[in-house]
Amino acid sequence: MNVLLEMTALSMARPTFDATSTEIAAWLEAKACFHDHLAGEGGADAEHERHLAQSARRRSLGLLRGVT
Repeated sequence: MNVLLEMTALSMARPTFDATSTEIAAWLEAKACFHDHLAGEGGADAEHERHLAQSARRRSLGLLRGVT
């Protein structure tokens, strides 16, 4: 994975104000996968990246379940 390409792709695909919950949840899951990848790289920020991935995944699941 090329980090800059993935960051650009996430930025370009960011949901707009009229996106459905399902679209937003899918974007959040993609964001979680990105942070999982960064966490897997190790380093000083690995734990923070894991936390960001978990947070994005929780938000995604909450949207799919109708919880805000």
